[in-house]
Amino acid sequence: MKLKGKLPFFIIAMLAWVVIISSCANMGMPAGGPRDSVPPVLLETSPEYRALNFDKDNIRFTFNEYLQTDKISEQLVISPPLEKRPLIKTKSKTLIIEFNEDLKDSVTYSIDFKNSIVDNNEQNPLKNLRFSFSTGPEYDSLRVAGRVINAFNLEPNEDGSLLVLHSNLHDSAVFRVRPDYIAKTDEEGLFMIDNIAEGTYNLFAINDMNNDLMYNEGAEEIAFLDTLVIPEAHFHAEADTMVSGVDSMLVLGHTHFSPEPFYMRFVMEDIFEQYVESTVRQSRNKCFFEFNESIADTFSVNLIDHDASDWQLFEYGQNKDSILMWITDTMVSRYDSLYMELCYTQLDSAGMPYVQNDTILMHYADPKVEEEKKSRRRGKEEEEEEEKPEPIPQFTWQTDIPSTMELNGLIRFVSPEPVQSFNTSMLKMYLTADTLKNALPINVQEDSTKYRSYSISYDWEPQTEYSFVIDSAACVNIFGISSKAFSKGFKTREEDYYGSLEFDFSNVTMPMVVQVLKNNDEEEVLRQKSFTEDGTVLFEYLAPEKYKVKVIYDANGNGKWDAGSFQDKVQPERVAYVQEVIKLRSNWSESHSWDLTPDPLFSKNIRDKEEEERKREEALEKQRKEEEEQRNNSMFRPGDTGSGAGGFQRR
Repeated sequence: MKLKGKLPFFIIAMLAWVVIISSCANMGMPAGGPRDSVPPVLLETSPEYRALNFDKDNIRFTFNEYLQTDKISEQLVISPPLEKRPLIKTKSKTLIIEFNEDLKDSVTYSIDFKNSIVDNNEQNPLKNLRFSFSTGPEYDSLRVAGRVINAFNLEPNEDGSLLVLHSNLHDSAVFRVRPDYIAKTDEEGLFMIDNIAEGTYNLFAINDMNNDLMYNEGAEEIAFLDTLVIPEAHFHAEADTMVSGVDSMLVLGHTHFSPEPFYMRFVMEDIFEQYVESTVRQSRNKCFFEFNESIADTFSVNLIDHDASDWQLFEYGQNKDSILMWITDTMVSRYDSLYMELCYTQLDSAGMPYVQNDTILMHYADPKVEEEKKSRRRGKEEEEEEEKPEPIPQFTWQTDIPSTMELNGLIRFVSPEPVQSFNTSMLKMYLTADTLKNALPINVQEDSTKYRSYSISYDWEPQTEYSFVIDSAACVNIFGISSKAFSKGFKTREEDYYGSLEFDFSNVTMPMVVQVLKNNDEEEVLRQKSFTEDGTVLFEYLAPEKYKVKVIYDANGNGKWDAGSFQDKVQPERVAYVQEVIKLRSNWSESHSWDLTPDPLFSKNIRDKEEEERKREEALEKQRKEEEEQRNNSMFRPGDTGSGAGGFQRR
């Protein structure tokens, strides 16, 4: 009886001892099992792969685990394309694609899932799953493959491009006819259209924004080939010489598909369709017109309700698709509302030019301003209003002269309104340290690409302070208003701050443009130079930064990249890049040899070696820490208790 009464205390003591021993031997946190990283496994299909005479209304794929179907409807590509989207559903571990229309007779269908098949738990993708079957007695197995990239920067389309293959060889087919076969590019721009029947085709890549499988000119990007596509397959037999001891030799081989992969470049084609995008009257004497196309010299404006002559002055934007109109006649500008007729060239449906006339109302109202009145009390006299005389109006120069001038920098300044007269002798520049203020020889140039803009270039001395002065009334605008006085002091950098970049070009067969770009996704052009023959091109006074470098194969010699034209069957001009990021250091010169033989693959794999080294070092450091943590944790495993209750082992 006494032992029976003490039994609960023995049980409690035993449990406490087990807890203490377990906690001493397992000081670390318990680790979970390994993360599932295996994609779904396809176990069975109905029908079988490459089945013939298929006549059902659905196909089934059975996997070893449950799936998520969210991405399938987005990425699934069925070729030839269907009129109606199929219904996608699951039943247990089986994926069902149910067709909502009758399939074409005696046609081989290809189904490309891309990377949309993922498991339900960890979303591990089953990559590049393809399936095919035939609704007739024959199975088509020809294919066309390649890569599609942007012609301007050689980058693939992030959202994927649509490849369309047409047996209708008319030029208008891509605009009006659904294609015979389709495919989509992956994240690298690669594509393959398979299960194609024998024939002759046109191949296009389009950025199908409205999902109609056709090219919408001027709204979507397009890439095209200069040749027809005739897919073929040839079996090349190879005897296995390793087989011996048998009467017949084993014959192996491989199938070679042609043509070779295509490398296509898409562009947004510039289609002329003129219209007014916006009009605004910014002030009483300034109106702004914006067009979607360049209007060249075909633009004019007529007043409808008023008679006036020589009442306007036009300033065209750099691309001639925007216009500033200055109203120079004060009798016209005083009207709040002006009805105007805009006249510009348009093209009719046959491509013939005609004059388009648009009537618009340009309205402007002065902002309400409360007049400030000042009064003074003199003795006991009544308060009187006293108005100060208005100052003589003058305009202020617009300028962004920096405090630190680059050694190849320019002084730039802009008049806010059109200039009537400008006395450039009233501009002075001198050394700040020169107490006698001896003027330095300068040459003022008017900028031909930007209205009312002027610049001064000078052979600056390193680490020197300069002063720049514009006297009052040096300039008078078309409204008779003179300029205010302006002065700015600045200093130049030391020469050792800069680096230089030199290229030795070979195999130059046409006009070329080489550009130094910012090392970012936008690739802003910092410098560029043109050349027409083998030799060296030097860029001096570059800041110590990272740069990309690009060349344009300027076939028409106009000094810029041109997108070509599908209408005129002109491919976009080629571009190429230095395949590494160039890092310049101060007081350093980089030299590179560059063979400009055109690259048929349009490669762009720009490596940043410094960034790669940084990531490699980070990975090594991460690995070192993980190994150190693993060694520390191994000292506290339950099985390594050693001689002490705490689980430490003597070494």
